Amino acid sequence: MKYAIPKETILNDGQGYEKKCYLAPSVLNGVVDENYPEYSSSTTYNTGDYVIVSALKTIYKCAADNVQGVYPPSDPTKWVDFGFINSYRMLAVDEQIGEKTEGQDIYMELDFSRSTTIAFINTDFEEVTLQQFDGDGNLVKEVSLQSKDISCSSFAQYFLDEAKRKTRIIEFNFSWIGTSTLKVQFTGETKIGSMVVGKSQELGITLYGTTLTFQDKSVVHRDEITGFRKVLRHGNIRVLEAKIATYNSDFNQIAQKLTQIVGKNVLWIPTNLDKFSEMINIAYIEKAPLPINNPKINETSITLIGVV
Repeated sequence: MKYAIPKETILNDGQGYEKKCYLAPSVLNGVVDENYPEYSSSTTYNTGDYVIVSALKTIYKCAADNVQGVYPPSDPTKWVDFGFINSYRMLAVDEQIGEKTEGQDIYMELDFSRSTTIAFINTDFEEVTLQQFDGDGNLVKEVSLQSKDISCSSFAQYFLDEAKRKTRIIEFNFSWIGTSTLKVQFTGETKIGSMVVGKSQELGITLYGTTLTFQDKSVVHRDEITGFRKVLRHGNIRVLEAKIATYNSDFNQIAQKLTQIVGKNVLWIPTNLDKFSEMINIAYIEKAPLPINNPKINETSITLIGVV
């Protein structure tokens, strides 16, 4: 199985406050940011007022009355971090995941140097074209995808359910080039939940003995006229229990690689051999009791959780 540690950048306001986000596009069109005013130390703010600290690309909401001269990042009791501005929501790291960047015919250019993978997670789109160019401007690879994905288990379902839309775009077969640019063109109305760029790597282990469970809330809906019953599920969390076989001399190196990604939002890229390929896209390791100090112990268990 492959994984990618996304490229990240640090926003710094010059006053000691920082905010981490995924790598931002060098060019971004089709996205309009909020028009809240820039924070000013000479302005008096009251509960419910919004301001933007542009250096951190962040919106803050005032939580008290008669606030003046209080820099928003410095006092969370008076200012609530309301999240990134529209153009940066798709670059959110960790706790901000869930917001969406919205736009029309979104076009972006990204520094794709030494990268092989791009993913858009929880994204509503109609059509997208991905083009990779080398340092000389030559087209290396082009991929075009449409969102319509009608896949029904029965003839009746075809007529009862709306056409499904793809919400995940994962491409990890781009060329690793020292200097590279990726151009992305969405067509139509687009909402991007999370975008990550990185270099895919082999995890270096084999998973076996997998069990899959679903933790969700479900409601049985019964049509009063036809009597047709349908189960509606929401808040779906898929959990994979797996054992790791590490019968090789590089066990400690592999274990250390796992510890580097524990608790982080890493992009998992399942291969065609993974039976759980539809389960994990953005995931994290909940627990990994790895016997790092004892390479003779070669079995352990982990839990991978993917929120969909």
